Amino acid sequence: MKQEMLYGEDEYRCTLSKEVQELAKRELQEDGKRRRKALTEVRQWIKSQPHIKKMRLDSNFLLRFLRMQKFEVATSCEILDKYLTMRWQHPSWFQNLDCRDPKLAELTEMGYLIALPDRDKHGRRVIYSKAGAFDATRFTTSDMMRAHIMTFETLLNDEENQVRGFTYVLDEKAVTWNQISIWTPSEVSKAFSCCERALPMRHREIHFLNLPWTMSIIFQFAKSLLSEKLRKRFQTHSGVDSLTKEVDVNVLPAEYGGKRSLEECVSLWKKELESHRDSVLGLDQLRVSGYESVGEKPQVVRKKSRHNSCSGSEVLCVVGNMRKMEITVEP
Repeated sequence: MKQEMLYGEDEYRCTLSKEVQELAKRELQEDGKRRRKALTEVRQWIKSQPHIKKMRLDSNFLLRFLRMQKFEVATSCEILDKYLTMRWQHPSWFQNLDCRDPKLAELTEMGYLIALPDRDKHGRRVIYSKAGAFDATRFTTSDMMRAHIMTFETLLNDEENQVRGFTYVLDEKAVTWNQISIWTPSEVSKAFSCCERALPMRHREIHFLNLPWTMSIIFQFAKSLLSEKLRKRFQTHSGVDSLTKEVDVNVLPAEYGGKRSLEECVSLWKKELESHRDSVLGLDQLRVSGYESVGEKPQVVRKKSRHNSCSGSEVLCVVGNMRKMEITVEP
């Protein structure tokens, strides 16, 4: 199977405001000359890779990876390769990210995970989660991951988001052990690796609100799976007063003191999802060797994760063992 380009090479036309262009130059070392050179080099690299079968060469898509890596071409290509591989290895997470899918539509409607409509004081979109809304008896870990990745892929269509990065507000109120224990140790490891090392995103601030003390050990271990740089961006808040010292209250739902109700925020996000639906679903066409048809389960030979056994992670093993115990005692 020869390479097929789903989107051809285009001539980049900047849609960024002067303010965002200056931010990109200051934080990402992005300017016209470097951008042109980097896009050319990434496209050449893609064409030289026989395992990449169906690909996009458009600027919007490739700049996601370059901006994440501050225009270091080699590491950008590495992240792109990881992204394509992750899509291939985990179709249950990355395929059919359809906002009309019943499970995804329901998770959105209940406000489990949405992007708030207004930008924060840094000009970033705020990704908000009401974790307690996730019903572990009705939804799976794949449903959860698909909801997250659908959100990310939708937001990355906007190049301002690629430059500015994202702020997260994750309300963990009413999270239960059942919601944690549906994850296997290997799934947790893969999910964290995916979010930090394979998705072309700039995670700028991550705020946890109302984290139950019973989950603190899980939270601390989860942080250990991430890079030191990202760990430093985690903040925990016991209440809204603490949160709003860091995040502009006006961008939050009215339930936290903001101007828009959560219902309105959900409604606006649903419209945004719909407007980008075709683009997000089009990502299903990306192909690498070994994955020739939609729905085919690839056979991947990988080194055993250090998190797959108790020697690798006592905390994750607790989760895994609790999960086994729950399954055992079911009538």
